[in-house]
Amino acid sequence: MSAQLMTAFLLFCISISLTPGAGNIALLGISSRYGFGATLPFVLGNALGATIVLAGSSIGLVSLFTVYPELYTILKAVGAAYLLYLAWMIATSDIQTDADVQKAGFVPGVIVQIVNPKSWVASLTVFSQFITADQSYLVQVSIIITVMVFFGVLGMLLWAYFGAVLKKFLNTEKRMLWVNRGLGGMLAAVALFMVSQSA
Repeated sequence: MSAQLMTAFLLFCISISLTPGAGNIALLGISSRYGFGATLPFVLGNALGATIVLAGSSIGLVSLFTVYPELYTILKAVGAAYLLYLAWMIATSDIQTDADVQKAGFVPGVIVQIVNPKSWVASLTVFSQFITADQSYLVQVSIIITVMVFFGVLGMLLWAYFGAVLKKFLNTEKRMLWVNRGLGGMLAAVALFMVSQSA
């Protein structure tokens, strides 16, 4: 990968990891309610989910969406339904319990990434734009997955930190309720936006 291509790739990784999306908004909601530590299983799950999506894209799974466009439609519907479920959980969460923290753990982190059609489209974009024919495909894919997951985790940790900082200002039940409703509403808006977009 040339220096120019590497620079463009790194800028892509940074921008995609910091923009608000389903995973980052969910992290903001979790950390503002339960603190930074409670987000770590979700972050690890999301990292595994991203690895699965990137690896799947690198072996051509995204091409199935071209051959069978109804698969993309199904993925959008399942993804939106799951995000709406998470939005409801964030918006209606009550007093902190261990069970609530477990609901926001590792497996939901994996699922959020895998059922998000934007993750698959971003993966297709990264491989189509940043793989060159003059170098080993396997080496390039390994580098892309490693770097994207690394920046993704850094971005998620940053969102989780902001949520934890927000928690310090939410010292009343009423304030927490309004923030939870707002973050749940934002996540629901992301889900509805995903459904409204054409393949």
